[in-house]
Parts: sequence; C-alpha cells; structure tokens
Amino acid sequence: MRKLGQRGCFSKVSGGFTLLDLLIVIMILGILGVVVIPQFQSMAAETKLNEAAMELVSALQYTASLAIRYQRPFGLQGDVSGNWFKVFDTDPYPDATATVRPNNTPPVNASDLVINPIDKTWYEIDYDTLDIFNGVALSTVPVGNEIRFYPDGHSGSADKTFTVTYTGKTKTITINGATGRITVQ
Repeated sequence: MRKLGQRGCFSKVSGGFTLLDLLIVIMILGILGVVVIPQFQSMAAETKLNEAAMELVSALQYTASLAIRYQRPFGLQGDVSGNWFKVFDTDPYPDATATVRPNNTPPVNASDLVINPIDKTWYEIDYDTLDIFNGVALSTVPVGNEIRFYPDGHSGSADKTFTVTYTGKTKTITINGATGRITVQ
C-alpha cells in the first residue's frame, strides 16, 4: 500500500510558476499596456483642457458676480499672444502709486486688477507660467480682447467667445450678451 503525502492524496508538490506561466502573464500585461496607456494619455489631455477652460469660466463668473454685487462694470481681459487673462475693475483709481485702494471692496491694485478670492493673489492667470496648464493655449478672445459685465448681469449687445486649446482639442466658452449666461462646448 502507498503512503499518502503530506499535502494530500498521492499529489505532487508544486514548486511555483513555470516559465510558460510567467510569459503568459507578461504578454497579457503588454497587451493591456498597449490598449490602456493611450486611453490614459487621452483622458489626461482632456482633463487638462477641461481644467484650463473651467479656470476661465470661474473667472468670468466671478467678474459677473462682482458687477452685480458692487453695481458697477467689471471686466475680464484676455491676450492670445501672451496666453493670459485677468479680472479688472473698470472704475479707474486716481492714485496710480497705490498698491491697494483704501476702503475699496473688493481689493483692487493700482493696475485695476481684482484680488482672486481663492488664493488671495491678483486675479491674473498665465497659462504659460502655471505647470498644471503647460501646453494649454488661449486661442481666441472677443474683439477688443475683453468682456465687461454690467450691474444687471448682461455683458453687451452681442455674444462673446473665448477658445482654449490643448493637443488639438478645443473648448469654446460663449457668453450670451443679453443675459451673461456662460456655456462651454
């Protein structure tokens, strides 16, 4: 009569993976890498473009809210060649040497820039100097390079458009002149 092994009934003890097992796993990982990596890169590019567009939308919304809250026009200026935009007060302050206007809400500097409520810096976004927006371009701004929002929320008689691009993809931000409503496509 045969004796039973320690691991069970007449079984051979396995020593690990075979070379064939490892090759199959490596092939499966290679195939997944070929399929998944381009999808991931495309997703990352789309995310970067969306973030850049939403930064501009947030600035536009903030500009409109300032105009409504303080009952005077505020604007957003964009520059395609410089690849930046900024939020500004349209009411010029007579003292050009002042760093912050006294008793003025919101805080505005001598260049009429408004302070960003999120990070407490002057509201100027330069896509070229921020690593998270590396490669993003502000490719279209309205005629005159700016948009103004008025105390009732409108932004003019005609619609205005900004376009942000990254790796051949675009996001178009349109502001309805009559209502100030912002849409992204």
